[in-house]
Amino acid sequence: MSFIAKALEITEKSFEGAVDQLEEWSAHRHGAKLFMKLGIAYYAEQRLEGHHEPVARIMDALDGHAAEHGETGLDHLRVAHEVLGRDFAGEHHPEAAAEKADEKADA
Repeated sequence: MSFIAKALEITEKSFEGAVDQLEEWSAHRHGAKLFMKLGIAYYAEQRLEGHHEPVARIMDALDGHAAEHGETGLDHLRVAHEVLGRDFAGEHHPEAAAEKADEKADA
């Protein structure tokens, strides 16, 4: 293989990798913006006497985003635990699952 052909092949592979990373970053950014908008809509609904329709619409958009791109990139239960405390996440929190496994192993 000539030097030019090898250089072209390497360049093409690098370009394809960069495009994939850009698409992944763009999808992640879109998901993050949806979560930010959800927070704003929820605050408006709860504190500014807003309507529930924007919250429902953004939730639908998040569901569609997750269906198209897989997970939204957040560990939802970890985030819920950090924001609301372990009591909120309860038995679904990763630490609780690990504790259950330890209890079964000890028994």
